[in-house]
Amino acid sequence: MEERGIVYIVRGKNFVKEALLSVHSLRKFCPDIPVTIFSDIEFQSDLVQNVVLIDKGQIRPKVDCIMDTPYKEAIFLDSDTIIDHDITEMFRILDKYEFAIAHDLGRKRKKISKLLPEYKAVPYEFPECNTGVFVFKNNDRVQNLFKRWNEIFYKYYDKFQWDQASFRCALWEVDLNLYILPPEYNIRSKMNREKQDRFHHEFGEEHLKPRIYHMHVDNRINQGTYEVKSVDEALKYCVKHHMPY
Repeated sequence: MEERGIVYIVRGKNFVKEALLSVHSLRKFCPDIPVTIFSDIEFQSDLVQNVVLIDKGQIRPKVDCIMDTPYKEAIFLDSDTIIDHDITEMFRILDKYEFAIAHDLGRKRKKISKLLPEYKAVPYEFPECNTGVFVFKNNDRVQNLFKRWNEIFYKYYDKFQWDQASFRCALWEVDLNLYILPPEYNIRSKMNREKQDRFHHEFGEEHLKPRIYHMHVDNRINQGTYEVKSVDEALKYCVKHHMPY
């Protein structure tokens, strides 16, 4: 098993093309890091050191193949990623933690809670994480996470086919030294954020509702002036000036 590398898991020729574009962007900043692509299509590329052929009949290759990662420490990337920095810096987090991933905009979805009891049992404060980018040590505890993810995904596959919900359940259940990456490691599109609003009825009224605003309502406070007359005035200021998430 090699020390460190990047892993992609794809199915179909268009996703292979997309993954190779991602690798091409990676090589600008990380020319020497080994790359493995799990694929149901055999191909060759000078950009990739290792192509692992997988069964064409696999339902969700990511959930099935991540356990077979050939590195002691790995960064997993979805095919639809474009790299704009040296991401090998992510391995430094593994000096202290064994798994790191960024939050997703999905917190706790009302629709999925009705379908998956394990998902419903997880509190809102433990939101979904986006399984398109993560870094991990390939040890027993992380393997237990991947195995539990696989179990929950297939347990409810006839009801729900999206892997992020089952990953949320598994991450809550397993004993893991976890770190949450800042959002610059998994920058999502405006379209993805707008989707949360279009399908708000599926998420529930509490989804993404502001809980705590953190800002000075009167920015002159450090100069000795603070003139805020009411909570309503403060809330109006916060709603107007908060950074969207």
